[in-house]
Amino acid sequence: MRIAEGHRAGSGKVWIRTEHPLTDAADSRDLARLVGLVDTANGIAARVSPGKNSYIFPNLDLQIHMYREPAGEWLGLDNMVSFGNDGIGLTSTVLHDISGPFGRAEQILTLRKS
Repeated sequence: MRIAEGHRAGSGKVWIRTEHPLTDAADSRDLARLVGLVDTANGIAARVSPGKNSYIFPNLDLQIHMYREPAGEWLGLDNMVSFGNDGIGLTSTVLHDISGPFGRAEQILTLRKS
């Protein structure tokens, strides 16, 4: 992972990659590899530190919307995390590859005292 300048709690940009394919197929496409990494968006710029006497904020779902197929090994995540006062939150992420943005990911969060 490479963290971009300006990264802070609740808002951040990182570039991530994995050496492990999503499937056992040796010819796994870039799309499969990058989509397998999108779920990490919820943890890259947490609004609060998870742990004892703090909060946990697991995502309940993940939606990915793409307007073109991504390419390359690196996935850029540019995200914002919002918490409501009703125990619900949202992680919204713009997805990037080497050519620029290609889509968005949205994750609904449930906020709980740990």
